[in-house]
Amino acid sequence: MKKLSFKKGMLPMDGLDFSEGRASSQERVLEQFTPREAVIPMLQHFGTPAALAVQVDTMVSIGQMIGKPTSLLSAPVHASISGIVTEISKICLPSGITCDAVHIRNDLKRRMDHSVQKRNSPESLAPKELRRLLLYSGIVGMGGEGFPTSAKCNRAIQAEADTLLVNGLQSEPYLHCDVHLLREHADRVIQGAAALSGVCRTRKIVFCLQDNRPQEIDVMKTAVERFRDLYADRELSVAVFKSRFPQGYEKLLIQAMYHVELNTDQYSEDTVGAVIFNVSTCAAFWDMVERNLPCTSRVITIAGDRMSGHNVLVPIGTLVSELLERIPGVSTCNRIVLGGALTGVAIRDMNTPVLKTTTGITLIKNEPPPPTACLHCGECVDACPAGLIPYLCKRLIDTKDKIALSYENIDQCISCGACSYVCPAGIDLSVQIARAAHKVRNGGIRT
Repeated sequence: MKKLSFKKGMLPMDGLDFSEGRASSQERVLEQFTPREAVIPMLQHFGTPAALAVQVDTMVSIGQMIGKPTSLLSAPVHASISGIVTEISKICLPSGITCDAVHIRNDLKRRMDHSVQKRNSPESLAPKELRRLLLYSGIVGMGGEGFPTSAKCNRAIQAEADTLLVNGLQSEPYLHCDVHLLREHADRVIQGAAALSGVCRTRKIVFCLQDNRPQEIDVMKTAVERFRDLYADRELSVAVFKSRFPQGYEKLLIQAMYHVELNTDQYSEDTVGAVIFNVSTCAAFWDMVERNLPCTSRVITIAGDRMSGHNVLVPIGTLVSELLERIPGVSTCNRIVLGGALTGVAIRDMNTPVLKTTTGITLIKNEPPPPTACLHCGECVDACPAGLIPYLCKRLIDTKDKIALSYENIDQCISCGACSYVCPAGIDLSVQIARAAHKVRNGGIRT
C-alpha cells in the first residue's frame, strides 16, 4: 500500500515521537473523571455563542440543553453533570474570548436527562432524522478546529462532496486521545462516520491513519471488513500516511491525498469534493445516534515530558485545577498547556475549563534552553509545511517592514509550532509569526 504524505514537516526519527513505548497510547481502561463542579462556557466553537437556557438554582441533568444555538454557526450546549446551577458568570477563555458560563455543582447522582435513551436500530435512521440529531447534539470539530459539525455538513451537501475523510492522524507529541478511540472504540468511530456520511450524502468513507500505528491500522481494517455488509451502499477503506508532523492538519491531509494545495480561503468540500471529520467527532456523533446523548464529555490525554500520561474521559466544563489535583509535581511545571505541546495554549489560570475542543493537557517541566542569535541554518525552512521562510518572517516582524512582510505569504502560517521546535537557537518563531499571520488575515497589517 502506498503511504501518503505532504512536503516538509517533521519526522519522528528526528526526535518528535516523545511517546514511543509509553503506556498511554495503548491504554485499554479509560478512567472516568467526576468533578465537584463544571463551568460550561456558551462559546466552545467557531461562530456565535449559545444563548443561556437556564437560571441560577435550576436543577439540571446530564444531556439537558443549557444553551440554545443562536445562528447557523452556533451549537447548543448541554449539562455534562447533574446538579444545581450555582452561578452564571462571564469568563475569559485561553483564546482571549469572553463569554457567559454556567456553573453547576455536582450532586454526584449522575442523573441522565429523560431524552437520553438507547435507540433501536440506530444504523437504519434516515438522513433527515440524522440531520435533526446532529443539530441538537452540540458537536463541533473536536480535533481543535471547533467548527460546528452541522454547518460543515451543510457545506458538504452544497458542494455535493462524494468522500468523507476520518482524520485519525494525531501526530502531536504526548496526545493519544484519538489513538485510544481508534484502538478501543473502532466500532463507534466507524458507525459515527457512517452516520455523518448519511447526513453529508457522501458515497465514500476513508479512515486516515499514520504508519507508526500498525496495531490501530489492523484494528480499523478488521472493523471495516465487519461493517461492509451493513453499509453496502458506501465504499469503506483505510488510507495509510507517513508519520510526519503536522500530518493531521486538514489542508496538509488534502495535499497528501489529492496533491492539491488549498489557499486559506478554499475549502476541501468545494475543491476536491471531500469533507473531513476528526475521530473524536465521529465517536461523539454515534453516542447521539445510538443513545441520544449529546456532546457532554470527551477523551483527553494528560501527559508531559516527565510522565507517561493517561487518557481520561472528562465531562465538558471540568476545571483544569481539579483534574490536576491528583497529579504530583504539577506546581514545579514550567508550563501547563491546554492542548498539545506544540499547538496548544499555555495557561496561567488553572480554573480554565475543559472544552469540546480540548484534546489534552500537557505538563512541561523541563526548562527551555536560553535563546541565542539566529544561526541561519535553515532548519525552520525545512520544517515549515506551509512553505514559509520563518527566520526571514521573524526578522521582518522585528524590523516592522510591513511591505516586505506582505510578500512573504505569512497569512499561510498554520500555527503548528514546527519552526520553534526545530530551531537550534531556541527562538520562539511560531508565536510571533502566528500572531502576525492573524493580523494579516484580519486586515491588521497592510502595505
